[in-house]
Amino acid sequence: MRGLADDLREAAHAWAEQTAQAQGLPAQVEQVDVLRDIAQLLGLRGDSGAPDRVQPGRVEAVEAAPAGSNDDMIEQGGDDLLLPG
Repeated sequence: MRGLADDLREAAHAWAEQTAQAQGLPAQVEQVDVLRDIAQLLGLRGDSGAPDRVQPGRVEAVEAAPAGSNDDMIEQGGDDLLLPG
């Protein structure tokens, strides 16, 4: 089923191709160095390799829960009507 997002995506794609051709540019850029420059201008990281630090940015460290912690856990008890006891 097609929706508004599909129509908008197609219209944007057609507009991008038309404006690129009107400026004498290719409709799709495939040169790696050009794509890296664009990514840098947009503030995006151009590499997809492994991080070069022990603690890379934007990655939260995972810590173990304290022993005995049972927050939001269902415990079986005599007052639990839905659980077999």
